[in-house]
Amino acid sequence: MSYMKCFSITILIVFMAISAFSAELNGWIKGDTCWVVKSPSTNSTIIGIIKKKAAVTVEKVEKGWLKIIFAPIRDPKTGKWIECTGCYIQESNFTTELPNRW
Repeated sequence: MSYMKCFSITILIVFMAISAFSAELNGWIKGDTCWVVKSPSTNSTIIGIIKKKAAVTVEKVEKGWLKIIFAPIRDPKTGKWIECTGCYIQESNFTTELPNRW
């Protein structure tokens, strides 16, 4: 096998491995209210909420926590929409099962 072909295969494997560990997940919020926090910790301050059955896109980052890529987040005090990509939700509030099957 030529050096260039071997190098190309190695690069392809590395990129596939990286994408496998940072895959986006599309799903829904299954709890009545899902709390949004700034850091993946139960001690973190709540900065937003996501309502039940809302469609979200997340990334698994730590055991029990998902990083928000897209979600309809509201301020818990005013009810207004807020932007909070890079915030976190607990994995237990998320499902990939269709809402009509709950």
